[in-house]
Amino acid sequence: MHVDTFDDPYTCEYKVDHIIPNDIIRVEFRLGFRMEPRINLMFRKVVEDLVKNKEVNITSRYESLERSNIVGDFQFIVMEKYLSQDNELPIVERFIMKLYFWVKDISLSEERGFGLDMANVTLEKFPLIVAPVTNLKLKRIED
Repeated sequence: MHVDTFDDPYTCEYKVDHIIPNDIIRVEFRLGFRMEPRINLMFRKVVEDLVKNKEVNITSRYESLERSNIVGDFQFIVMEKYLSQDNELPIVERFIMKLYFWVKDISLSEERGFGLDMANVTLEKFPLIVAPVTNLKLKRIED
């Protein structure tokens, strides 16, 4: 799922791409800057439309639950970047990046900002490498 914010204040639309049918589906929401991002509710509406159009089957894949037509679980994975130690930044840029991530830490989190139910959210962190180390002097020694 991806959310784009548009200059048109009341844009509220979505696009669906089937990457692996019935397994991996990318949903792209296009929202105007005045639209409240109620992604949890919007996602449920998208899933209802996909089920109604028979584009996806949301019954559980466990045999015992599938026989009873129980709906499977949904999990939102929020990807969050952090500044990697593998960067070779000048001191001013390093300070600016640390300030940026500090402000990001104290501000509204993405999962809360998008209105996601915290019970269905997993936070996945990945390193941001802006300026990789290019000149690493490492010498091998023999015993």
